[in-house]
Amino acid sequence: MPISVIAYHNHFPAIITFALASAVLVPLAHFLGEATEVLSEKTGEHFSGIINATFGNAAELVIAILAIKSGLIDIVKYSLIGSVIGNILLILGLSIFVGGIKFGELKLSPKITGPTIIHLSMAAMCFAVPSVFAKEDSLLLINKYSVSIAVVLLIVYFVGMLYAIIHREDKEASRVIHEAIEATAPRWSMAKSLAILVLATGGLVYMSEILVHQIEPLVESAHIPPAFMGLIILPLVGNVAEHSVAISSAMKNKINLSLAIAGESSAQIALFVSPICVLIAGAFGENFNLIFNKIELITLGMSVGGTWLVVHDNKSNWLEGFLLLAFYLIISITAYFL
Repeated sequence: MPISVIAYHNHFPAIITFALASAVLVPLAHFLGEATEVLSEKTGEHFSGIINATFGNAAELVIAILAIKSGLIDIVKYSLIGSVIGNILLILGLSIFVGGIKFGELKLSPKITGPTIIHLSMAAMCFAVPSVFAKEDSLLLINKYSVSIAVVLLIVYFVGMLYAIIHREDKEASRVIHEAIEATAPRWSMAKSLAILVLATGGLVYMSEILVHQIEPLVESAHIPPAFMGLIILPLVGNVAEHSVAISSAMKNKINLSLAIAGESSAQIALFVSPICVLIAGAFGENFNLIFNKIELITLGMSVGGTWLVVHDNKSNWLEGFLLLAFYLIISITAYFL
């Protein structure tokens, strides 16, 4: 962190400062994740999934808010789509790949695959419906419409949390997550966990601000397409905590935990992070709407469809994980060159 701060204030090349800030976010996200696991373990299984999904996307939400404040609206919109694609193609694909190599054929719980597909489909629909009906000649109306949709999505998100708390008898995903957390959470006190949570979050905000300030200089100096920055690079930086948890879980033969993380995180991007971005942009005087172009939506739809083909039979293997990774690589190459 000190090196990153020195690089930032002494105007080092953008690529160096960006790389340093990104590297610092990794241990910060790790400590944030550790503190979150302790809190989840102490609050019970019905809140574990909610707490993990919320803080799992904390880095990404902070980066998005700071980028909106800097006027990088298009890059943030790309990053929302890129986060869902990264969850289901990169994180899930890599989890299935490493788990399949180590344990052979993987057994997926139908109580996890079903909700995961529903979550992913919901995420895709939340992005697609406003875009399908939008007209290009009514920007002011689109912005008002997006605020209304953002409020509805937030209501859906919080009602869903309430449902998860009330209907406890068949919450397989939360049970799986909580059992894994109990086995891996550090033995910290509640006070220590809260202190680390606050410190890690503060560091995360500070380093994210440095990182965001390097985006435009990096795009210009390194000739990186904005689509590639938004779809690939920022989601990779923001989701590093979830990447590590999902992949390490797969290596411990807990592939259902990896699947649950991918599904719940994708749903939260659509139902929580996206509407928060819309409302925060209004507070900053920026116009942020939920209208995406057809290429982004088609890519998202194909990603969800490909994931369904992999998990619908409640089993998978390393080859299917490799195919998801190959599709992600194709999207990355396309975003960079086209």
